[in-house]
Amino acid sequence: MLRRRNYWLLFAILLLSLTSLSPSMELDTSDDTYPLKQPLNPSEHSESGDKDNVESLSIRVSMSKEEFNELERISNNYSLSSGTRVILSNVDSAEANEILQQDLTIGRSPDIIMTDGRSITDLATQGYLLPVDIYQSVPGSAPLTTLIPQMQWNGYDWGVPLDIDPYVLVYSPKRLAELGITGLPRSLEQWNELLKVIREQPNKQRYLLAMDTRNPYGYSAVLESMGGNLESISPALLEWTQYAGNYFFLTSRTNTDLWDMLQDGKLAVAALPLSEWQKHGNSTLSAEAPLTASSGSGYEAIYSRFFALPAQSGNPEAAVNWLSYVTSSTEQLDWLENTGRLPALDELYRTGLPESVKIPFDTRLLLVDETNLESKSTGGWTALSLAVTQLLTGKLDPAGYAAAAAQASE
Repeated sequence: MLRRRNYWLLFAILLLSLTSLSPSMELDTSDDTYPLKQPLNPSEHSESGDKDNVESLSIRVSMSKEEFNELERISNNYSLSSGTRVILSNVDSAEANEILQQDLTIGRSPDIIMTDGRSITDLATQGYLLPVDIYQSVPGSAPLTTLIPQMQWNGYDWGVPLDIDPYVLVYSPKRLAELGITGLPRSLEQWNELLKVIREQPNKQRYLLAMDTRNPYGYSAVLESMGGNLESISPALLEWTQYAGNYFFLTSRTNTDLWDMLQDGKLAVAALPLSEWQKHGNSTLSAEAPLTASSGSGYEAIYSRFFALPAQSGNPEAAVNWLSYVTSSTEQLDWLENTGRLPALDELYRTGLPESVKIPFDTRLLLVDETNLESKSTGGWTALSLAVTQLLTGKLDPAGYAAAAAQASE
């Protein structure tokens, strides 16, 4: 009898265990928290969000007040047609990178962010972004070919470009002529000739070059004018940078004093974004692209602003629909007309920009044959940017920069 009672006890325990594993019993594991980084498996996110029932999108950008007002206008038109409320916020450019990195790290990002296009690969490889092309094909038309390596990694597209701002070399033809120099230097030898003349000026403080140390684009433009580039800079150009460094005028902000210095002859050449030339340039000054039509290589010194989806984006499908609308060819032309910022779409340069748009160089320089591009992006832009700043400010010698650049590209 005792043995039979034990059998019944064991049966009861087994039945209770099976009941606890029943599918009708659900375990709530949600705690409203997110991991610092999402896994780099795009398929895990392909069904996230509900594109048919999205009430609002949060989007953070960093741009001027005038540009922000134009983006609000375009976004409001999208809201009227889609029924989706769009909440835009604008942060100061000086704080944008710090705020972005902090929010991405703690997982408190908006649905869409804006960043430098060259930073897209770094953010993607760290697991901070979602690929945009798993929700639909790349929004809008094809971007400029030169931008493609910035947005692609691991077989996916991780960003959508809004606009570009090429860097140009600005100078006073009159002041250079007074120094016996005809035209903008286009080789290391010609830059050395200009430097020699400046060094020989008696009792005058003159600068050879003005560059912004906040990013490498100005330095990249100077290297391009010599036939070099940031990623594979030659030892000769590095040595020249160190040798000529005492005659650089370095700044860490937008400096309007440069325009007076150029006209007064205190500064020979300034590497500046095209947008600054459009604001402050005049008939006494000239601006040229660092490349010429005969260079046969892609224009590297181009700052681009990209939209991207943070890994914690709550509505990625709806976010990509907004991106598709804002970066369409129609809206890109409106953006150009109302902000002056150049579009990022390839087709607009092949068909020709409006005649009212005045660019101080042939825009065909922006068109690159896809076969001339590297097969993939290597990333490392953040580390390379820091190395350039340290080189220009004397914290790295040529050998140190070469080592840092090599490590950044690994």
